Amino acid sequence: MRIFLVSGFLALLLTPALRADHACSQTDLQAAAQRAKAVQSQLLAYKIQDEIDAQVPVLLQAQIRAFKKSLAALADTALQCAPEDANPKLIETTLAKLLDANKPVINEVYDPKKPPQLDHIYGDGINVKVTAPPNMPKIRLVKISFDIACGDDSLLLVYEKRGNSWSKAILWQSPEYDLVSGAFGDFFQYQVLPQKNTADWLLVAGHGYPWCSSRMSAFDVDVIQPAHDKTPQQLLFHKHGYYSRFSVPVTIKAEPGGFELRLESDMIDMDIMTRINIYRYRVSASEFQRVQPIALNGRDFVDEWLQSEWSESKNWSLSSELTELETMHEKIKKLRDYNPNDKETPNLTYGPVRPCSESPSHFQVELDEGWWVEQQKDWRPDKPTYFQIQEGKNSFTMHSASGKPDPHCTGHDIMAPH
Repeated sequence: MRIFLVSGFLALLLTPALRADHACSQTDLQAAAQRAKAVQSQLLAYKIQDEIDAQVPVLLQAQIRAFKKSLAALADTALQCAPEDANPKLIETTLAKLLDANKPVINEVYDPKKPPQLDHIYGDGINVKVTAPPNMPKIRLVKISFDIACGDDSLLLVYEKRGNSWSKAILWQSPEYDLVSGAFGDFFQYQVLPQKNTADWLLVAGHGYPWCSSRMSAFDVDVIQPAHDKTPQQLLFHKHGYYSRFSVPVTIKAEPGGFELRLESDMIDMDIMTRINIYRYRVSASEFQRVQPIALNGRDFVDEWLQSEWSESKNWSLSSELTELETMHEKIKKLRDYNPNDKETPNLTYGPVRPCSESPSHFQVELDEGWWVEQQKDWRPDKPTYFQIQEGKNSFTMHSASGKPDPHCTGHDIMAPH
């Protein structure tokens, strides 16, 4: 499998296997919890400057790092003290009790006369979740999260039973950050990926970037190979992108031979604004390949085809038309990369999506181009582009793109607003 250098945010220095022959001491467990609570108290005492303060001072950065280190150490001790079956619910309950975590969320009623509480934010709201993947009894996943300004930060620890001991195979967390957007939060999803016909497994994990105001944010998805013996965990795949927050839940799920991420992304057409974006990857012995479906309908397919890198879009294109399609792909890319200080600003909007009479799987998607002319304070329309796409099983293929509509495609607009 192709292996990349492990990025800075993946912790490589994993503790040795949790020794089953080292008798568990409840005193050790309580002491580890007290160390975590002591660091937490320092975080809780910090008073932010205002409600949307995205800056993280140097002192607070060190305290967050120390807090996460103490939480990981507590999880290690809890696994060492767990029975051989390491019941996930029992471990979760134990950790939650030690950390005073998993409290119900209290939605306070806004009172304009009451000043906002600017302390007891960092380090509050600890949440612990312990799970075991289906049909994988030798793996335990421990997620611990806590509040920061404008969001939360999370870390994930994955343990694997090897012999009679539980070994920490993966620690996935953020590096130190000076802005809240550096935390692993906003969304925090993960799945274990069993490898076909072997006992091996990988972890796919994704997170968003917390922020105090914007609807848009960035995300990262990593595929990680667990540590084993003296070999540290390895980052095999990394994807960075952008998504629209709040309105649609982000999901990551395992798929046969790979995984799938679904979230909401911006469209080229700002009148429509957003669409569901599908990132499905096939994991093979040599590479990670993005495969279809990439969209839920034909118009979304065209939008994703235009926004993706050509190295991906060409795989969803008719091979005999690659030269012409690449030219069109590059043209739209340049329009989208416009300079906002230009005298004319491009505006792209989708027109009708029409079925075509010669084949029930043929559709035509219209993309209209216009320009905002600053001097005249008015729009100047330009020629539309007509994309011809072919629908397949759970997929689409881009066949052509030109300034002329196909005479067969005169059906009603199937994407017209109701």
